[in-house]
Amino acid sequence: MNHSPQAVVPVLCYHSIGDVPRDNTLRWSVSPGDFDEQMALIEQAGRTPMTVSGYAAVLRGLAPLPPRPVLITFDDGFPDLADTALPLLRRHRLTATAYVIVARVGAAPPPDGDPSLDWDQLRELRAHGVEIGSHSRSHRALDCLRPAELRQEVAASRQALEDGMGTSVGSFAYPYGYHSAAVRTAVRAAGYSSACGVKNALSHPDDDVFAIARVLVERDTGVAGIAALLDGTGRPLAWRGERLRTRGWRAYRRARHLVHTGRPRLGQPTS
Repeated sequence: MNHSPQAVVPVLCYHSIGDVPRDNTLRWSVSPGDFDEQMALIEQAGRTPMTVSGYAAVLRGLAPLPPRPVLITFDDGFPDLADTALPLLRRHRLTATAYVIVARVGAAPPPDGDPSLDWDQLRELRAHGVEIGSHSRSHRALDCLRPAELRQEVAASRQALEDGMGTSVGSFAYPYGYHSAAVRTAVRAAGYSSACGVKNALSHPDDDVFAIARVLVERDTGVAGIAALLDGTGRPLAWRGERLRTRGWRAYRRARHLVHTGRPRLGQPTS
């Protein structure tokens, strides 16, 4: 599928840059060599790198879209973002937006769990022009939570991140890409000006500023896969609203959540 280059804004979503399994799989770890090649391609293609907040200003009609834009984002906040990815981003004169799981920042990893960036590393990233955003407090499926839990994940994570870095935080990324009308309302109420989903689709100037479409970059995406995204091929343009299968998947997950948490079903007496 081909789209007009002027209508396509590739928003790439990375996780780890290394050769270590994350979440017990190598799927979310792009090798440093591959990442270097991908960033070199972006630089050589003359793309204009943007942060998510910079792109959000375009979507709000507050700024013009620069020529040949591209966004590079990272989810979860693994230490190799500072150790490995940042030097490569700087080599190729690119910027990025990093979404961190706030409760994990500077904390000891759980048994068999993945480590996280610490506060000094976050400040270093910020000092080199990387935007820092929230990926929630503890990476739960937000569209299955009660309102008080949702506020903790969204609003409290923003406050903690701002307190820890000493700077404002304007962007949010939904864990697993899951969101709903209630979740988006909570994100707006918490003071964020933008939010990223996934969709595995190409963003465009009419995209939803609170559900910006991204494409997951996996270990086997390779430089050819990135080239196709830059050319506007291989992925559809992002659609507005939710597809029926997305609503069905949410209903299934909510039902499982009720079973596993022992919460009462609707209409079931609580005493």
